[in-house]
Amino acid sequence: MVVAQSVSADPSDQTPFGTPMPHDRDSCPVCGMFPARYPDWIATVLYRDGHADHFDGAKDMFKYLLDMEKYASGRKQQDILRIGVTDYYATARIDARTALYVAGSDVLGPMGHDLIPHLDRFDADEFMKDHKGQRLLTFQEVTMELLLALDRGEIPSQ
Repeated sequence: MVVAQSVSADPSDQTPFGTPMPHDRDSCPVCGMFPARYPDWIATVLYRDGHADHFDGAKDMFKYLLDMEKYASGRKQQDILRIGVTDYYATARIDARTALYVAGSDVLGPMGHDLIPHLDRFDADEFMKDHKGQRLLTFQEVTMELLLALDRGEIPSQ
C-alpha cells in the first residue's frame, strides 16, 4: 500500500532543496520500505500538484522514474517539479538531476547495492577512491539494466 504524501505548509517539514520530508508511514512505491527510517538515503519525487513519492535510496527512485507506468500510474514526467536525493557526505537533499552517482562501491544502502549520490565531482572522486567505487554516472546515464545489475550485486562496465 502506497501512502500519499503532500507538501506541508510547515517549513520545518521541507528540506533546503524544497522537497518534503517523508512521514513515518510513507512507503516507497517500489519496495514498500519506510524511507523515514533511513534519513541518510531518502530520495523524493515532488509533483507540481504537491504530491510526493519518497524512496529509501536513489536506486529505487530511478526504477520508479524509468518505469512510471508500473510505479506511478497516471503520473507523467512533465508533471514533476523536483527530484531530490540525499548527498552521501553532507546528508542533505540535493538536485537529483545534477548529482553524480557512484555505482559498485563497498557502501550498501537499505536495499543493498545502490547508487551513491554526490553534489560534485570532487566528492564523487574522493568517494570512489575511499570506497572502491567502480563507475561514476550522471542522472541521464542511469539505466534499468544497471539498476537490475545492482540488485544482483553486479556492475556493468558500460
